[in-house]
Amino acid sequence: MTMQENLEGKGDFDLDFDAPGFLDDPYPLYHALRDHDPVFLSPWGDWYLTRFADVAGVLTDKRFQRQSPSGTNPITGDDREPTPIDRMLSRWMVFIDPPAHTRLRRLVGRAFTPRLVEGMRDDVRVIADRLLDDALAGDDFDLIDDFAYPFPVMVVSRILGVPAEDYDILKDWSGQLTGALDTGDAEQLATGIDATRDFMAYMAGLIAERRARPCDDLISAMMLGSDQDDALTEEELLANCVFLLWAGHETTKNLIGNGLLALTRNPDEMARLMVQPDLMVSAVDELLRFESPIQKIGRWTSEAVELSGKTIPQGQYVVSLFGAANRDPFQYPDPDRLDLARQDGTSLAFGKGNHHCLGYGLAKLEGEIAFSTLFERVSAIEVKAKQPQWQANTSVRGLATLPVSVRQR
Repeated sequence: MTMQENLEGKGDFDLDFDAPGFLDDPYPLYHALRDHDPVFLSPWGDWYLTRFADVAGVLTDKRFQRQSPSGTNPITGDDREPTPIDRMLSRWMVFIDPPAHTRLRRLVGRAFTPRLVEGMRDDVRVIADRLLDDALAGDDFDLIDDFAYPFPVMVVSRILGVPAEDYDILKDWSGQLTGALDTGDAEQLATGIDATRDFMAYMAGLIAERRARPCDDLISAMMLGSDQDDALTEEELLANCVFLLWAGHETTKNLIGNGLLALTRNPDEMARLMVQPDLMVSAVDELLRFESPIQKIGRWTSEAVELSGKTIPQGQYVVSLFGAANRDPFQYPDPDRLDLARQDGTSLAFGKGNHHCLGYGLAKLEGEIAFSTLFERVSAIEVKAKQPQWQANTSVRGLATLPVSVRQR
């Protein structure tokens, strides 16, 4: 297939992530794009994938590399002078290819084994109960501010060894970083750059404290064997501490917020879960599929690759739309229906292959405990906002706020 044949149809589909209503409901656009061209070359030169099979294949194909060429934004693929955000992201394990990725994942992953995660269950439950004690002091609260955000922050901060009194400032920096990750807005980018500098400076101070006085936390554990050849460098340690704190709460926050909104919009399923708590494991999987916290992620082709009958040349930026793949009717019958007992296989919400999310087990545990603890204490939940406010980010799907009214048991 020639490049000219690949270019046929380029530009005759309006792939507009800024279109009114897209953040509220991106799935009609995803379905239309899949029907139009599932391996779509955009007018700006990026390729977009919407089929489950194609996305799953890319995530396990070594010809698609995570590490961006020099000078490009790891999130969007934009060619620009590297910012402090780009330089930090370039050291995050999620943006690095093997063998460096393999080494980083091994050194960090010791805190996220299934045995260790399961051993945290009681502590995670205590954190959830304490937050709900405060949130349910009345019948109205903001699910994001009062529960979905602080819950995973407190869990991952405890793992890392972050002092509780610093949670609020970390929340602000994390939100500003999220806002800057896929935006072209100069003001948001500038705010995110400032937050990144503050975040890195804070973590550098915390690392220095742990180097002087090691504790029983992940930061201290990651510094073990610092004189060995495969040890984390200071830059890797610093960047990945920020990554673990940011990723360790952002995905779970959005799982809880997106999930509860989906349940309130599907009251029969919410009622089903309340009376069948044994559905909780499959319910969390389905909520992750239905409203994936991570909506898209990019790779670069290291050589020409044929995909679904099209040839993608070397050096191209290929965007896997997780939100589209997880609503692919060829993989999930009736994909726009929420079915908490769905048994159609694991979604791509946590990725696949070498870069499968390191903390997926912890995030799922937190999701199960968050919903089960909440439903043990309330018998009805109503969203008070007619139109919920979504974060202005097309890569990370999450609610900015979710005011709710509840009826307590």
